[in-house]
Amino acid sequence: MTDKKIPVALQLYSIRDMIQDDIPRRLQQLADMGYEAVEFAGYYDLQPAELRKILDDCGLRCSGAHTGMDSLSEDAFDATVEMNRTLGNDMMIVPGGLLGDDMKEAIDNAMILYERCKAAGMRTGFHNHTGEFDMVDGKTKLDHLFENTPDDFIVQCDIGWAAAAGADVPAFLRKYANRVETVHIKEHNADDPTSPVGEGIVDWPTIFDILDNETTCKWYTVEQEAYAVDSMESVKNCIDNIRKMGR
Repeated sequence: MTDKKIPVALQLYSIRDMIQDDIPRRLQQLADMGYEAVEFAGYYDLQPAELRKILDDCGLRCSGAHTGMDSLSEDAFDATVEMNRTLGNDMMIVPGGLLGDDMKEAIDNAMILYERCKAAGMRTGFHNHTGEFDMVDGKTKLDHLFENTPDDFIVQCDIGWAAAAGADVPAFLRKYANRVETVHIKEHNADDPTSPVGEGIVDWPTIFDILDNETTCKWYTVEQEAYAVDSMESVKNCIDNIRKMGR
């Protein structure tokens, strides 16, 4: 095992049902659990400086942001950039809505976003679900996208969704090793979708070994989408299990 220590963040969509009741308290609870950062998926109608102060008060960093296509449109782009600059984040990851069946159109749209972000000193990339592993003209949609975008167009692999799609996750991580800066640490268990990280079928020792030693990964970002217990307890179970695995 490498001596590299990759910090663990939480995608805040994981606690979407609870965070807005008291944002500072919930973020402090995450810090107390051992999370070092959070990835945003919306900003709770807060101003950039206000949200940054909450993070700073909790000792948390921003590990990235899921940024919808609407937030990267010309009309919304400047405000989105201002928010992320203030939060100390330069990775604005598109979580969907980019890949249809027309690969040329998808790649053209990705390049528009890429150039727009690059001109503003920001970076962008794409986060997979399952459908992007569908085949088009002999390749997955993801391969079409990533093979036709620059090397600094970020590949954010969602481990759980990739496993659910039946992908060879180790091979995927190795193929795009130098573009994987952030991953979603998510479990897959077809029999129980509420399973926290470490309690499903993902071969985490192999995945972590590849991420630690063969990729440029800088963030392990936990995402939990379904729960058998309340969402805060569920994300605590995730990080506790990750720590038990030596991360």
